[in-house]
Amino acid sequence: MSDHETLRLRACELAEEVRAGRWDHIAGIKTQPVPACPEVVAELERRCPGFDLPTYRRAIADGLFETR
Repeated sequence: MSDHETLRLRACELAEEVRAGRWDHIAGIKTQPVPACPEVVAELERRCPGFDLPTYRRAIADGLFETR
C-alpha cells in the first residue's frame, strides 16, 4: 500500500470517528469545516506522518465525502 493510500484510509477512519461523535469534545467541530479543526488535522498527522498541511486537510475532506 502506498503512502497516499494509507493516508486515505486513515482519513476515512478519522471521518467515521467524527461522524460517530468521538470528536464532539473539540470546540467548533460542528460549526466549522472539519478540515479547519487543528486537533483533527494533528491527529491525522500523528496517524500518518510525512505530508504537508494542505494534503492533510484535503485528505480529511475527501474522507468525509467518501464515508458519507
